[in-house]
Amino acid sequence: MLHVLAACGERAAEAPPKSESIAAFEATFVGSAACGACHEREFDAWQGSHHSLAMQAASEDTVLGDFDDASFNYYGRESRFFRQQEEFLIETRNAAGDLQAFKVSHVFGVEPLQQYLVSFADGRLQALPFAWDVDRARWFHLYPDEDIDYDDVLHWTGREANWNFMCAECHSTNLIKNYSVTDDQFATTWSEMNVGCEGCHGPGSAHIHGAQTGTLSDNNGFQVQLADNSDARWIMDEQSGIAARRPVAMSAPQQPEACGRCHARRGQLMDGYDYGRPLADTHRISLLDEPLYHADGQILEEVYVYGSFLQSRMYRAGVTCSDCHDPHSSTLRAAGKPSNICSACHAPDKFDVAAHHRHDQAAVECVDCHMASRNYMVIDGRRDHSFRIPRPDLTNRIGVPNACQSCHSEQGDAWIAEQAVAMFGAPSPQHFSLAIHAGRETPVVANDQLMDVATDSQLPGIVRATALSLVQAPLTREQGAPLQEQLDDPDPLVRIGAIRAASTLPAESVTALLSPRLQ
Repeated sequence: MLHVLAACGERAAEAPPKSESIAAFEATFVGSAACGACHEREFDAWQGSHHSLAMQAASEDTVLGDFDDASFNYYGRESRFFRQQEEFLIETRNAAGDLQAFKVSHVFGVEPLQQYLVSFADGRLQALPFAWDVDRARWFHLYPDEDIDYDDVLHWTGREANWNFMCAECHSTNLIKNYSVTDDQFATTWSEMNVGCEGCHGPGSAHIHGAQTGTLSDNNGFQVQLADNSDARWIMDEQSGIAARRPVAMSAPQQPEACGRCHARRGQLMDGYDYGRPLADTHRISLLDEPLYHADGQILEEVYVYGSFLQSRMYRAGVTCSDCHDPHSSTLRAAGKPSNICSACHAPDKFDVAAHHRHDQAAVECVDCHMASRNYMVIDGRRDHSFRIPRPDLTNRIGVPNACQSCHSEQGDAWIAEQAVAMFGAPSPQHFSLAIHAGRETPVVANDQLMDVATDSQLPGIVRATALSLVQAPLTREQGAPLQEQLDDPDPLVRIGAIRAASTLPAESVTALLSPRLQ
Protein backbone atom coordinates (compact mmCIF):
# COMPACT_ATOMS: atom_id res chain seq x y z
CA MET A 1 0.00 0.00 0.00
CA LEU A 2 2.82 2.44 0.79
CA HIS A 3 4.29 1.83 -2.64
CA VAL A 4 0.93 2.53 -4.29
CA LEU A 5 0.37 5.70 -2.28
CA ALA A 6 3.77 6.99 -3.30
CA ALA A 7 2.78 6.71 -6.94
CA CYS A 8 0.51 9.69 -6.54
CA GLY A 9 2.88 11.82 -5.07
CA GLU A 10 4.73 13.10 -2.22
CA ARG A 11 7.44 10.64 -1.42
CA ALA A 12 9.94 8.90 -3.62
CA ALA A 13 9.11 5.37 -4.69
CA GLU A 14 10.77 2.53 -6.52
CA ALA A 15 9.14 3.07 -9.90
CA PRO A 16 8.54 0.01 -12.03
CA PRO A 17 10.51 0.04 -15.30
CA LYS A 18 8.90 2.24 -17.95
CA SER A 19 9.01 -0.65 -20.38
CA GLU A 20 6.50 -2.58 -18.26
CA SER A 21 3.16 -2.42 -20.07
CA ILE A 22 0.14 -1.24 -18.14
CA ALA A 23 -1.86 -4.01 -19.83
CA ALA A 24 0.35 -6.56 -18.08
CA PHE A 25 -0.07 -4.91 -14.68
CA GLU A 26 -2.61 -6.79 -12.59
CA ALA A 27 -5.15 -4.32 -11.18
CA THR A 28 -5.71 -4.48 -7.44
CA PHE A 29 -7.67 -2.36 -4.98
CA VAL A 30 -5.65 0.39 -3.36
CA GLY A 31 -8.16 2.38 -1.27
CA SER A 32 -9.74 5.80 -1.70
CA ALA A 33 -6.91 7.59 0.10
CA ALA A 34 -4.59 6.67 -2.75
CA CYS A 35 -6.98 8.30 -5.21
CA GLY A 36 -7.29 11.42 -3.10
CA ALA A 37 -3.59 12.16 -3.36
CA CYS A 38 -4.05 13.26 -6.99
CA HIS A 39 -7.81 13.76 -7.31
CA GLU A 40 -8.26 16.09 -4.39
CA ARG A 41 -11.42 17.85 -5.57
CA GLU A 42 -13.30 14.63 -6.23
CA PHE A 43 -12.02 13.07 -3.02
CA ASP A 44 -13.15 16.05 -0.95
CA ALA A 45 -16.61 15.94 -2.56
CA TRP A 46 -16.85 12.22 -1.77
CA GLN A 47 -15.95 12.74 1.90
CA GLY A 48 -19.20 13.00 3.85
CA SER A 49 -21.33 11.73 0.95
CA HIS A 50 -23.86 8.92 1.33
CA HIS A 51 -21.39 6.64 -0.40
CA SER A 52 -18.54 7.42 1.98
CA LEU A 53 -20.90 6.95 4.95
CA ALA A 54 -22.65 3.86 3.61
CA MET A 55 -21.23 1.69 6.40
CA GLN A 56 -19.05 2.57 9.38
CA ALA A 57 -17.81 0.97 12.56
CA ALA A 58 -19.99 1.92 15.52
CA SER A 59 -18.42 4.71 17.56
CA GLU A 60 -19.17 7.94 19.36
CA ASP A 61 -18.75 9.77 16.06
CA THR A 62 -20.84 7.52 13.85
CA VAL A 63 -23.82 6.41 15.98
CA LEU A 64 -26.67 8.90 15.59
CA GLY A 65 -29.40 7.10 17.57
CA ASP A 66 -30.39 7.68 21.19
CA PHE A 67 -28.61 5.08 23.32
CA ASP A 68 -29.15 6.96 26.58
CA ASP A 69 -31.28 4.15 28.08
CA ALA A 70 -34.05 4.76 25.55
CA SER A 71 -36.79 2.21 24.93
CA PHE A 72 -39.20 1.22 22.17
CA ASN A 73 -42.43 -0.77 22.44
CA TYR A 74 -43.31 -2.99 19.49
CA TYR A 75 -46.54 -4.99 19.80
CA GLY A 76 -46.15 -5.17 23.58
CA ARG A 77 -42.49 -6.19 23.47
CA GLU A 78 -40.06 -3.68 24.93
CA SER A 79 -36.56 -3.14 23.51
CA ARG A 80 -33.91 -1.00 25.17
CA PHE A 81 -31.03 1.07 23.78
CA PHE A 82 -28.16 1.76 26.16
CA ARG A 83 -24.39 2.10 26.52
CA GLN A 84 -21.65 0.33 28.44
CA GLN A 85 -18.43 2.35 28.38
CA GLU A 86 -17.64 2.76 24.66
CA GLU A 87 -20.11 0.12 23.45
CA PHE A 88 -23.63 0.63 22.12
CA LEU A 89 -26.12 -2.12 22.98
CA ILE A 90 -29.68 -3.05 22.12
CA GLU A 91 -31.63 -5.40 24.35
CA THR A 92 -34.24 -7.16 22.26
CA ARG A 93 -35.60 -10.61 21.37
CA ASN A 94 -33.14 -13.17 20.04
CA ALA A 95 -33.84 -16.04 17.63
CA ALA A 96 -35.44 -18.05 20.44
CA GLY A 97 -37.69 -15.20 21.54
CA ASP A 98 -35.71 -14.41 24.71
CA LEU A 99 -34.44 -10.99 25.74
CA GLN A 100 -30.75 -10.55 25.07
CA ALA A 101 -28.39 -7.60 24.89
CA PHE A 102 -26.55 -7.28 21.55
CA LYS A 103 -23.55 -5.08 20.84
CA VAL A 104 -23.87 -2.82 17.79
CA SER A 105 -20.81 -3.45 15.62
CA HIS A 106 -21.58 -1.19 12.64
CA VAL A 107 -23.89 1.60 11.55
CA PHE A 108 -25.61 1.49 8.19
CA GLY A 109 -26.37 4.72 6.35
CA VAL A 110 -26.69 8.22 7.68
CA GLU A 111 -29.83 9.97 6.36
CA PRO A 112 -32.86 9.99 6.47
CA LEU A 113 -32.46 6.91 8.66
CA GLN A 114 -29.67 4.94 10.21
CA GLN A 115 -29.68 1.18 10.79
CA TYR A 116 -27.54 -0.89 13.14
CA LEU A 117 -25.74 -4.19 12.62
CA VAL A 118 -24.81 -6.96 15.05
CA SER A 119 -21.86 -9.29 14.38
CA PHE A 120 -22.14 -13.01 15.15
CA ALA A 121 -19.43 -15.65 15.61
CA ASP A 122 -20.35 -17.44 12.37
CA GLY A 123 -19.44 -14.36 10.31
CA ARG A 124 -22.99 -13.16 9.91
CA LEU A 125 -23.91 -9.53 10.40
CA GLN A 126 -27.60 -9.01 11.06
CA ALA A 127 -29.54 -5.77 10.61
CA LEU A 128 -31.68 -4.87 13.61
CA PRO A 129 -35.32 -3.99 12.88
CA PHE A 130 -35.15 -0.70 14.78
CA ALA A 131 -33.88 2.32 12.89
CA TRP A 132 -33.18 5.89 13.91
CA ASP A 133 -35.22 8.63 12.24
CA VAL A 134 -32.58 11.33 11.82
CA ASP A 135 -34.94 14.22 11.07
CA ARG A 136 -37.51 13.46 13.80
CA ALA A 137 -34.99 12.13 16.34
CA ARG A 138 -36.98 8.99 17.17
CA TRP A 139 -36.72 5.23 17.04
CA PHE A 140 -39.08 3.37 14.71
CA HIS A 141 -39.60 -0.19 13.50
CA LEU A 142 -39.11 -1.08 9.86
CA TYR A 143 -42.30 -3.21 9.89
CA PRO A 144 -44.64 -0.96 11.90
CA ASP A 145 -47.84 -2.57 10.62
CA GLU A 146 -46.80 -6.22 10.97
CA ASP A 147 -46.15 -8.15 14.17
CA ILE A 148 -42.77 -9.70 13.32
CA ASP A 149 -41.96 -12.10 16.16
CA TYR A 150 -38.97 -14.42 16.61
CA ASP A 151 -40.55 -17.26 14.59
CA ASP A 152 -41.29 -15.06 11.55
CA VAL A 153 -39.08 -15.33 8.43
CA LEU A 154 -38.67 -11.54 8.58
CA HIS A 155 -37.28 -11.57 12.14
CA TRP A 156 -34.03 -9.67 12.34
CA THR A 157 -32.00 -12.79 13.15
CA GLY A 158 -33.04 -14.57 9.93
CA ARG A 159 -31.85 -14.67 6.35
CA GLU A 160 -33.92 -11.73 5.14
CA ALA A 161 -32.10 -9.40 7.54
CA ASN A 162 -28.67 -10.89 6.89
CA TRP A 163 -26.20 -8.21 5.83
CA ASN A 164 -23.85 -10.60 4.01
CA PHE A 165 -26.64 -11.91 1.80
CA MET A 166 -28.95 -8.91 1.41
CA CYS A 167 -26.99 -5.69 1.78
CA ALA A 168 -23.24 -6.10 1.74
CA GLU A 169 -22.42 -5.83 -1.96
CA CYS A 170 -23.83 -2.32 -2.19
CA HIS A 171 -22.50 -0.79 1.01
CA SER A 172 -18.83 -1.79 0.76
CA THR A 173 -16.06 -1.91 -1.85
CA ASN A 174 -14.63 -5.11 -3.37
CA LEU A 175 -16.87 -7.22 -1.19
CA ILE A 176 -16.62 -11.00 -1.38
CA LYS A 177 -19.28 -12.88 0.58
CA ASN A 178 -17.20 -16.06 1.06
CA TYR A 179 -20.05 -18.24 2.19
CA SER A 180 -19.21 -21.84 3.12
CA VAL A 181 -22.02 -24.28 2.40
CA THR A 182 -20.24 -26.95 4.43
CA ASP A 183 -19.94 -24.86 7.58
CA ASP A 184 -22.93 -22.57 6.97
CA GLN A 185 -20.68 -19.65 7.81
CA PHE A 186 -19.47 -16.44 6.20
CA ALA A 187 -15.91 -15.16 5.97
CA THR A 188 -16.89 -11.96 4.16
CA THR A 189 -14.11 -9.59 3.15
CA TRP A 190 -13.88 -6.08 1.71
CA SER A 191 -11.24 -3.59 0.62
CA GLU A 192 -13.11 -0.66 2.13
CA MET A 193 -16.00 -0.84 4.55
CA ASN A 194 -17.85 1.92 2.69
CA VAL A 195 -18.44 2.67 -1.01
CA GLY A 196 -15.10 4.12 -2.05
CA CYS A 197 -13.74 5.41 -5.34
CA GLU A 198 -13.05 1.89 -6.57
CA GLY A 199 -16.59 0.80 -5.81
CA CYS A 200 -17.53 2.57 -9.05
CA HIS A 201 -14.26 2.88 -10.97
CA GLY A 202 -12.87 -0.56 -10.20
CA PRO A 203 -9.41 -1.47 -8.89
CA GLY A 204 -7.03 1.45 -9.18
CA SER A 205 -3.48 0.10 -8.98
CA ALA A 206 -3.04 -0.10 -12.77
CA HIS A 207 -4.20 3.51 -13.10
CA ILE A 208 -1.69 4.66 -10.51
CA HIS A 209 1.02 2.56 -12.10
CA GLY A 210 0.26 4.05 -15.51
CA ALA A 211 0.25 7.60 -14.15
CA GLN A 212 3.59 7.01 -12.48
CA THR A 213 5.28 5.42 -15.45
CA GLY A 214 3.64 7.44 -18.23
CA THR A 215 2.01 4.38 -19.74
CA LEU A 216 -1.68 5.24 -19.32
CA SER A 217 -3.85 3.66 -21.97
CA ASP A 218 -7.05 4.98 -23.50
CA ASN A 219 -8.91 3.52 -20.52
CA ASN A 220 -6.52 5.15 -18.07
CA GLY A 221 -5.76 1.82 -16.50
CA PHE A 222 -9.38 1.06 -15.57
CA GLN A 223 -11.60 -1.77 -16.72
CA VAL A 224 -14.55 0.60 -17.09
CA GLN A 225 -14.86 4.13 -18.46
CA LEU A 226 -17.63 6.15 -16.80
CA ALA A 227 -17.38 9.35 -18.85
CA ASP A 228 -20.52 8.64 -20.90
CA ASN A 229 -20.90 12.22 -22.06
CA SER A 230 -17.28 13.26 -22.36
CA ASP A 231 -17.70 13.94 -26.08
CA ALA A 232 -21.25 15.28 -25.92
CA ARG A 233 -22.75 18.74 -26.04
CA TRP A 234 -26.37 19.47 -25.28
CA ILE A 235 -27.75 21.99 -27.76
CA MET A 236 -31.02 23.73 -26.93
CA ASP A 237 -33.67 23.53 -29.63
CA GLU A 238 -35.28 26.96 -29.56
CA GLN A 239 -38.57 25.76 -30.97
CA SER A 240 -39.20 22.82 -28.66
CA GLY A 241 -37.29 24.17 -25.67
CA ILE A 242 -35.62 20.78 -25.18
CA ALA A 243 -31.89 20.19 -25.46
CA ALA A 244 -30.65 17.49 -27.82
CA ARG A 245 -27.44 15.55 -27.52
CA ARG A 246 -24.74 16.11 -30.10
CA PRO A 247 -23.46 13.72 -31.23
CA VAL A 248 -26.74 11.87 -30.97
CA ALA A 249 -25.32 8.38 -30.51
CA MET A 250 -23.85 7.29 -27.20
CA SER A 251 -21.92 4.05 -27.30
CA ALA A 252 -23.05 1.56 -24.64
CA PRO A 253 -23.65 3.90 -21.68
CA GLN A 254 -21.55 2.73 -18.75
CA GLN A 255 -22.91 4.85 -15.91
CA PRO A 256 -26.40 3.31 -15.72
CA GLU A 257 -24.82 -0.15 -15.84
CA ALA A 258 -22.30 0.72 -13.13
CA CYS A 259 -24.77 2.57 -10.91
CA GLY A 260 -27.42 -0.06 -11.55
CA ARG A 261 -25.30 -2.65 -9.79
CA CYS A 262 -26.57 -1.15 -6.54
CA HIS A 263 -29.42 1.08 -7.68
CA ALA A 264 -31.47 -1.71 -9.23
CA ARG A 265 -33.78 -4.44 -8.03
CA ARG A 266 -31.67 -7.45 -8.93
CA GLY A 267 -30.20 -10.71 -7.75
CA GLN A 268 -26.48 -11.45 -7.67
CA LEU A 269 -25.41 -14.35 -9.89
CA MET A 270 -21.81 -14.68 -8.72
CA ASP A 271 -19.51 -13.68 -5.88
CA GLY A 272 -17.45 -10.73 -6.99
CA TYR A 273 -18.01 -8.32 -9.85
CA ASP A 274 -16.41 -7.69 -13.25
CA TYR A 275 -16.20 -3.96 -13.89
CA GLY A 276 -17.20 -2.78 -17.34
CA ARG A 277 -19.38 -5.75 -18.22
CA PRO A 278 -23.12 -5.28 -18.82
CA LEU A 279 -25.06 -5.55 -15.59
CA ALA A 280 -27.08 -8.49 -16.90
CA ASP A 281 -23.86 -10.53 -17.22
CA THR A 282 -23.44 -10.68 -13.47
CA HIS A 283 -26.88 -9.89 -12.04
CA ARG A 284 -30.46 -11.02 -12.58
CA ILE A 285 -32.32 -7.78 -13.22
CA SER A 286 -35.99 -7.65 -12.30
CA LEU A 287 -38.36 -6.83 -15.11
CA LEU A 288 -41.56 -4.84 -14.55
CA ASP A 289 -42.88 -7.81 -12.62
CA GLU A 290 -45.79 -8.00 -10.24
CA PRO A 291 -45.74 -6.98 -7.39
CA LEU A 292 -42.57 -4.90 -7.92
CA TYR A 293 -44.06 -2.48 -10.46
CA HIS A 294 -47.51 -1.34 -11.45
CA ALA A 295 -48.63 -2.50 -14.89
CA ASP A 296 -47.52 0.81 -16.44
CA GLY A 297 -44.04 0.53 -14.97
CA GLN A 298 -44.50 2.88 -12.03
CA ILE A 299 -42.65 1.87 -8.87
CA LEU A 300 -44.55 -0.17 -6.30
CA GLU A 301 -42.17 -2.22 -4.16
CA GLU A 302 -38.63 -1.09 -3.38
CA VAL A 303 -37.04 -1.29 -6.83
CA TYR A 304 -34.57 1.62 -6.65
CA VAL A 305 -34.15 3.54 -9.93
CA TYR A 306 -32.43 1.50 -12.66
CA GLY A 307 -35.57 -0.26 -13.90
CA SER A 308 -37.41 3.05 -13.94
CA PHE A 309 -34.68 4.96 -15.76
CA LEU A 310 -34.48 2.34 -18.52
CA GLN A 311 -38.12 3.14 -19.31
CA SER A 312 -37.54 6.85 -19.70
CA ARG A 313 -37.23 9.05 -22.75
CA MET A 314 -34.23 10.59 -20.99
CA TYR A 315 -32.30 7.32 -21.17
CA ARG A 316 -33.13 6.85 -24.84
CA ALA A 317 -32.08 10.45 -25.57
CA GLY A 318 -28.61 9.83 -24.14
CA VAL A 319 -29.05 11.34 -20.68
CA THR A 320 -26.84 9.57 -18.17
CA CYS A 321 -26.68 9.55 -14.36
CA SER A 322 -24.06 12.28 -13.95
CA ASP A 323 -26.03 14.73 -16.08
CA CYS A 324 -28.23 15.26 -13.01
CA HIS A 325 -26.23 13.82 -10.11
CA ASP A 326 -22.71 14.68 -9.02
CA PRO A 327 -21.20 11.20 -8.75
CA HIS A 328 -18.74 12.15 -6.03
CA SER A 329 -20.87 14.17 -3.62
CA SER A 330 -24.06 12.20 -4.45
CA THR A 331 -25.97 15.48 -4.66
CA LEU A 332 -27.92 17.06 -7.52
CA ARG A 333 -25.86 19.22 -9.84
CA ALA A 334 -28.15 22.23 -9.31
CA ALA A 335 -28.98 23.66 -5.92
CA GLY A 336 -32.33 25.10 -4.86
CA LYS A 337 -35.70 23.88 -6.07
CA PRO A 338 -35.82 20.59 -8.00
CA SER A 339 -36.83 22.25 -11.28
CA ASN A 340 -33.42 23.92 -11.41
CA ILE A 341 -31.85 20.65 -12.50
CA CYS A 342 -34.56 20.10 -15.12
CA SER A 343 -33.94 23.56 -16.53
CA ALA A 344 -30.55 22.50 -17.83
CA CYS A 345 -32.27 20.66 -20.69
CA HIS A 346 -35.85 21.96 -20.57
CA ALA A 347 -36.14 25.70 -21.15
CA PRO A 348 -37.84 27.28 -18.10
CA ASP A 349 -39.74 29.81 -20.23
CA LYS A 350 -41.51 26.90 -21.93
CA PHE A 351 -41.84 24.33 -19.14
CA ASP A 352 -41.57 26.05 -15.75
CA VAL A 353 -44.64 28.16 -16.50
CA ALA A 354 -48.38 27.85 -15.95
CA ALA A 355 -48.96 27.53 -19.69
CA HIS A 356 -47.24 24.15 -19.48
CA HIS A 357 -48.37 22.69 -16.17
CA ARG A 358 -51.68 24.63 -15.77
CA HIS A 359 -51.18 25.09 -12.04
CA ASP A 360 -50.31 27.88 -9.64
CA GLN A 361 -46.67 28.67 -10.39
CA ALA A 362 -45.65 28.55 -6.72
CA ALA A 363 -47.51 25.32 -5.97
CA VAL A 364 -45.97 22.82 -8.36
CA GLU A 365 -42.53 21.51 -9.26
CA CYS A 366 -41.52 19.39 -12.25
CA VAL A 367 -40.93 16.39 -10.00
CA ASP A 368 -44.44 16.62 -8.53
CA CYS A 369 -45.93 15.57 -11.85
CA HIS A 370 -43.12 13.68 -13.58
CA MET A 371 -41.25 11.96 -10.71
CA ALA A 372 -43.81 10.80 -8.19
CA SER A 373 -42.32 9.85 -4.83
CA ARG A 374 -43.02 6.81 -2.67
CA ASN A 375 -41.74 6.05 0.82
CA TYR A 376 -39.71 2.93 1.54
CA MET A 377 -38.31 1.79 4.87
CA VAL A 378 -41.18 3.85 6.35
CA ILE A 379 -39.59 7.31 5.91
CA ASP A 380 -37.22 7.15 2.93
CA GLY A 381 -38.85 8.90 -0.04
CA ARG A 382 -37.66 7.72 -3.47
CA ARG A 383 -38.64 9.32 -6.77
CA ASP A 384 -39.68 7.35 -9.83
CA HIS A 385 -36.99 7.88 -12.48
CA SER A 386 -39.13 6.97 -15.49
CA PHE A 387 -40.01 10.69 -15.90
CA ARG A 388 -43.50 9.83 -17.06
CA ILE A 389 -46.45 11.97 -18.11
CA PRO A 390 -49.35 11.45 -15.66
CA ARG A 391 -52.13 9.30 -17.11
CA PRO A 392 -55.27 9.61 -14.95
CA ASP A 393 -57.21 7.78 -17.67
CA LEU A 394 -55.19 4.63 -16.97
CA THR A 395 -56.13 4.89 -13.31
CA ASN A 396 -59.78 4.55 -14.30
CA ARG A 397 -59.07 1.78 -16.80
CA ILE A 398 -56.62 -0.52 -14.98
CA GLY A 399 -56.16 0.96 -11.51
CA VAL A 400 -52.60 2.24 -11.72
CA PRO A 401 -51.85 5.39 -9.69
CA ASN A 402 -51.16 8.82 -11.13
CA ALA A 403 -49.22 11.78 -9.78
CA CYS A 404 -52.30 14.00 -9.68
CA GLN A 405 -53.72 11.91 -6.83
CA SER A 406 -51.06 13.17 -4.44
CA CYS A 407 -52.74 16.60 -4.40
CA HIS A 408 -56.28 15.87 -5.56
CA SER A 409 -57.23 12.63 -3.83
CA GLU A 410 -60.35 14.19 -2.29
CA GLN A 411 -61.80 15.07 -5.69
CA GLY A 412 -61.66 11.45 -6.87
CA ASP A 413 -60.19 9.69 -9.88
CA ALA A 414 -63.04 10.46 -12.29
CA TRP A 415 -62.74 14.21 -11.60
CA ILE A 416 -58.96 14.08 -12.04
CA ALA A 417 -59.28 12.34 -15.41
CA GLU A 418 -61.87 14.86 -16.61
CA GLN A 419 -59.68 17.80 -15.58
CA ALA A 420 -56.66 16.29 -17.30
CA VAL A 421 -58.57 16.02 -20.58
CA ALA A 422 -59.86 19.59 -20.20
CA MET A 423 -56.34 20.91 -19.59
CA PHE A 424 -54.21 18.81 -21.91
CA GLY A 425 -56.57 17.07 -24.32
CA ALA A 426 -57.49 13.43 -24.66
CA PRO A 427 -54.55 11.03 -24.27
CA SER A 428 -53.81 8.24 -26.71
CA PRO A 429 -56.09 5.27 -26.08
CA GLN A 430 -53.06 2.99 -26.54
CA HIS A 431 -50.48 2.25 -23.85
CA PHE A 432 -48.27 -0.75 -23.20
CA SER A 433 -49.70 -1.01 -19.68
CA LEU A 434 -52.98 -2.33 -21.09
CA ALA A 435 -51.16 -5.38 -22.46
CA ILE A 436 -49.13 -5.88 -19.27
CA HIS A 437 -52.30 -5.63 -17.19
CA ALA A 438 -54.08 -8.10 -19.47
CA GLY A 439 -51.14 -10.48 -19.31
CA ARG A 440 -51.26 -10.45 -15.53
CA GLU A 441 -55.01 -10.90 -15.36
CA THR A 442 -55.78 -13.17 -18.33
CA PRO A 443 -52.74 -15.19 -19.45
CA VAL A 444 -52.86 -16.76 -22.94
CA VAL A 445 -55.86 -14.59 -23.87
CA ALA A 446 -53.52 -11.58 -23.84
CA ASN A 447 -50.82 -13.12 -26.07
CA ASP A 448 -51.67 -11.01 -29.11
CA GLN A 449 -51.51 -7.78 -27.11
CA LEU A 450 -48.28 -8.85 -25.44
CA MET A 451 -46.57 -9.76 -28.71
CA ASP A 452 -47.59 -6.40 -30.19
CA VAL A 453 -45.73 -4.72 -27.32
CA ALA A 454 -42.79 -7.13 -27.49
CA THR A 455 -42.18 -6.41 -31.18
CA ASP A 456 -42.54 -2.62 -30.96
CA SER A 457 -38.97 -1.37 -31.32
CA GLN A 458 -40.01 2.11 -30.19
CA LEU A 459 -40.72 0.86 -26.68
CA PRO A 460 -38.03 0.51 -23.99
CA GLY A 461 -36.32 -2.87 -23.82
CA ILE A 462 -37.44 -3.54 -20.27
CA VAL A 463 -41.07 -3.02 -21.34
CA ARG A 464 -40.73 -5.36 -24.32
CA ALA A 465 -39.00 -7.92 -22.11
CA THR A 466 -41.79 -7.77 -19.55
CA ALA A 467 -44.41 -8.34 -22.21
CA LEU A 468 -42.47 -11.37 -23.47
CA SER A 469 -42.15 -12.77 -19.96
CA LEU A 470 -45.96 -12.82 -19.65
CA VAL A 471 -46.56 -14.72 -22.90
CA GLN A 472 -47.97 -18.17 -22.20
CA ALA A 473 -48.29 -21.27 -24.37
CA PRO A 474 -50.09 -22.35 -26.42
CA LEU A 475 -48.97 -19.85 -29.05
CA THR A 476 -50.30 -19.48 -32.55
CA ARG A 477 -47.80 -19.56 -35.41
CA GLU A 478 -48.08 -15.78 -35.71
CA GLN A 479 -47.45 -15.29 -32.00
CA GLY A 480 -44.48 -17.65 -31.86
CA ALA A 481 -42.72 -16.54 -35.03
CA PRO A 482 -41.11 -13.38 -33.51
CA LEU A 483 -39.54 -15.37 -30.66
CA GLN A 484 -36.58 -16.41 -32.80
CA GLU A 485 -35.80 -12.74 -33.47
CA GLN A 486 -36.35 -11.69 -29.85
CA LEU A 487 -33.91 -14.34 -28.65
CA ASP A 488 -31.22 -12.53 -30.67
CA ASP A 489 -32.23 -9.00 -29.67
CA PRO A 490 -29.27 -6.74 -28.78
CA ASP A 491 -30.93 -5.85 -25.48
CA PRO A 492 -30.15 -8.56 -22.89
CA LEU A 493 -33.40 -7.93 -21.05
CA VAL A 494 -35.39 -8.65 -24.21
CA ARG A 495 -33.45 -11.88 -24.64
CA ILE A 496 -34.26 -12.82 -21.04
CA GLY A 497 -37.94 -12.07 -21.65
CA ALA A 498 -37.87 -14.21 -24.79
CA ILE A 499 -36.31 -17.10 -22.88
CA ARG A 500 -39.15 -16.90 -20.35
CA ALA A 501 -41.69 -16.96 -23.16
CA ALA A 502 -39.96 -19.86 -24.90
CA SER A 503 -39.81 -21.85 -21.66
CA THR A 504 -43.60 -22.24 -21.70
CA LEU A 505 -43.49 -24.06 -25.04
CA PRO A 506 -43.36 -27.86 -25.49
CA ALA A 507 -40.00 -29.42 -24.64
CA GLU A 508 -38.99 -30.04 -28.25
CA SER A 509 -39.59 -26.37 -29.11
CA VAL A 510 -37.61 -25.21 -26.10
CA THR A 511 -34.71 -27.43 -27.14
CA ALA A 512 -34.79 -26.21 -30.74
CA LEU A 513 -34.89 -22.54 -29.75
CA LEU A 514 -32.53 -22.43 -26.80
CA SER A 515 -29.92 -25.17 -27.13
CA PRO A 516 -27.97 -23.43 -29.97
CA ARG A 517 -27.63 -20.37 -27.74
CA LEU A 518 -25.95 -22.33 -24.97
CA GLN A 519 -22.77 -21.94 -27.00
